[in-house]
Amino acid sequence: MAFELKKFAGISWSIFFVTMFLVVAGVLNQASASMGGLLFKKQLLWFALGGVLLLSFAFLDYQKILSPKVVFGGYALLVLVLAFLVVKHTRWLRLPGFSIQPSEFAKLFLICLSALILCRSEDEGLNWKVFLNLSVFTLPLVILVAATDLDQGGMLFLIYFSFLIIAGLPRRLVIAGALLAVGGALILGPYLWSLLKPYQRARVEAFLNPEAFALDRGYQIIQALIAVGSGGLKGLGFKEGLSSRLNYLPEKHTDLAFAVWAEEWGFIGASLVILAYFFLIYQILRIAAQVREPLGRYLCYGVAAMFFWEVFINIGGILHLLPVASVPLPFLSYGGSSVLVNMAAIGLVLSISRRRYSFR
Repeated sequence: MAFELKKFAGISWSIFFVTMFLVVAGVLNQASASMGGLLFKKQLLWFALGGVLLLSFAFLDYQKILSPKVVFGGYALLVLVLAFLVVKHTRWLRLPGFSIQPSEFAKLFLICLSALILCRSEDEGLNWKVFLNLSVFTLPLVILVAATDLDQGGMLFLIYFSFLIIAGLPRRLVIAGALLAVGGALILGPYLWSLLKPYQRARVEAFLNPEAFALDRGYQIIQALIAVGSGGLKGLGFKEGLSSRLNYLPEKHTDLAFAVWAEEWGFIGASLVILAYFFLIYQILRIAAQVREPLGRYLCYGVAAMFFWEVFINIGGILHLLPVASVPLPFLSYGGSSVLVNMAAIGLVLSISRRRYSFR
């Protein structure tokens, strides 16, 4: 009995329970969006598999799981898979009976790889050697993913940029880089615009003036805002959202999952979910501040950055603060690859929390 209790010593129950709250919210949301159909049953299966993954990672030693051989070997395999998908002009890897989205797994590998690089050079700070190591291993993932999925490629770049900030990128370089990016966009704007695919240009045009394209490219934004607004304070009730039931909401299982939730549970329910996300991110950062071992600390920073950017981009698009992007909302959006990656990330954080006061 003492041995069994020892397994749970130090684990962050606040992270575990807020994750379970978001999983339950995701189950309810998908039950409503699909009316209990096939997609809902498949999502339940993914949540079950993700739960096994979370518990397995939580009770294993993350330092043994993430040995350099495992991480770099997995990275090499992932690069080959992504290159194959680029040649095939697809973002999905079709396997017998199911499909996976390797770009989702690229986020977790990027976090693990960056954490390994930074923990091995913690005393050096962000010098040119560290910067080049991060860039050499990160940018191939960004480029290969962006070749078939610009939204996920942007997500990977934001995680990479977050690690540069964590490693100590000077503020003056951040400001100079931002000014350079703005200047480059103004000069090369027309050329870059011509490189975008039609649906990507449509998203930007719809964001700038959705009413002008209300029947086509602006339809998604307008319907998302209508769904969020019609929820009011308390919402219309579980499975009672008109926009969802009458199929006015496109991509309601994935990109607009939060709009389904906001319509049915209202401002109170939407606020509760947003607070749950930020409480989860805060608790992960709190573990990062407590852990003595550098690999665990950088892993926590990376996982927190991943969740922050996913929540910010997805909900920002639905509220018309940003262009709508195909970035899933953690736990609420449909997607097996997303569920497995998020559950594995939480499992790693829980493993780190169990060993936060040890150093070896």
